[in-house]
Amino acid sequence: MPWFTPTDNLTEEDLQKGLKVLFWESLSSHAMALLVTGAFLPGMALALGAGNFTIGLLASFAPIAQMAQIPAILIVEKVALRKFLTVLFGIAARLSLVAAALIPFLAPEELKVPLFTILMILFFLGGSFAACSRASLIKDIVPEKSRGTILAVRLAAATALGAVLSLIAGFSIDWLTLVTGQSSRAYAIIFLAAAAFGIFGSIITAKMPEPRMHKRTDGKGIIRSLAAPLQDLNFRRLLIFSGAWSFTVIMSGAFFTVYMLQRIGIPMSWVILLAVLSQVTNIYFFKLWGKIADRYSNKSVLAVSVPMFISLLLLYPFTTLPERYSLTIPILVIIHIIGGISTAGFNLCAANIAMRLAPHGQATAYLGANAFCSGLAAAIAPVIGGLIGSYFAIKEISINIFYRANSADVENALSIPALSFRGIDFVFFAAAITGFYAWHRLSLIDEEGTVSESEIRDQVFASVKNSFGSTSGLSMGMRRMTAFPYEMLRRNKQKPSDKP
Repeated sequence: MPWFTPTDNLTEEDLQKGLKVLFWESLSSHAMALLVTGAFLPGMALALGAGNFTIGLLASFAPIAQMAQIPAILIVEKVALRKFLTVLFGIAARLSLVAAALIPFLAPEELKVPLFTILMILFFLGGSFAACSRASLIKDIVPEKSRGTILAVRLAAATALGAVLSLIAGFSIDWLTLVTGQSSRAYAIIFLAAAAFGIFGSIITAKMPEPRMHKRTDGKGIIRSLAAPLQDLNFRRLLIFSGAWSFTVIMSGAFFTVYMLQRIGIPMSWVILLAVLSQVTNIYFFKLWGKIADRYSNKSVLAVSVPMFISLLLLYPFTTLPERYSLTIPILVIIHIIGGISTAGFNLCAANIAMRLAPHGQATAYLGANAFCSGLAAAIAPVIGGLIGSYFAIKEISINIFYRANSADVENALSIPALSFRGIDFVFFAAAITGFYAWHRLSLIDEEGTVSESEIRDQVFASVKNSFGSTSGLSMGMRRMTAFPYEMLRRNKQKPSDKP
């Protein structure tokens, strides 16, 4: 029997094997994505001689590629071999990445930037096609009742690996440049390492058991099935939330690093360390959010993590008043801790809620539509953010507090800056407005088990308090915080309840 042949019935052994394969595949894919995106993609482009327009275009490829989910849905529905398509498109995308990494060594100077651009388009498109079939496969492999906990362990382990890799790769660029003689070749080595992780992930995916896709019995054609998510009122609400929230996160996230490097003026090493702080916070809160999502609902987690991220956006302008000052670094630390907590929540539950609301047997169309809406919003967001940042580049709104010991003494007044909006600050404020809209749209979604935000916040605070203030003192609390991954990788034998 060929390796890509689906089975009609999955045994418990098959499910456990599938979860194990999914765990290692997730680590590999996350490692690849981390070493290709972020600071490494524009770094490679700059090293090859790309201009600002090309760099902006490269940054938009990943979200634009999400719109390829629509033709991907048609292929998955037609072929009905999800594992085969995941491996096929995954390998094709990774080989495109290998070719892109070889450009600094083999390509003529005048062709380096055009070839790199074309190959990265193929990389992101192949990854989008693979992600479509993979998402449908995951829905049938991961048990719904414990999906939050299982995905939390997967994301936490991937984030832990990412924190280590980001430090190694970020601090090795200068050394590799000295060894190879060119910065482009230094980035190429990072890209080859990313491709190796990705190819390994595609290879082990072939070992994942695949349940046979349920064929539609409603008599609808493929094209009509694509319209089903739009006709489902509750899922349509989710699509609007996904689009608005993706717009918020991508528009603001595109400028975080630029803000810290240019506006605040901290070195890249500090930026990397702050990112690692956020990732370490992710690791702990993935576990906590996963348990809450399983016990209550994904919406309950999102209802807390979404406003936390919005508060982060509103804090950024206070890091400069109007320039760097004594509280800048402490506020940045607070921002990255809040970012770690909030992104753990919506990274885990934004996709999980789409899986839960997608009807059985129609996951491909529903999840593809969700990815399409998120990708479309994410593709537009950096452009809108750039226009806002450019328009307000030389504009400023500031508020100062004045104190005079004698109101008649106008010259000797103490002036204390309270607020200063300039340039990218307006981008963060605009992102916060769209974030509030997304938060409102989230409140309209119906999901079984949803409880109030205050109850979830109480559980979060109690869990954090227990971690730091257990009966054995602070050291035991810190030990629990740093127990990952060993504690989290132990099999949880208790069945989570469906309802509180």
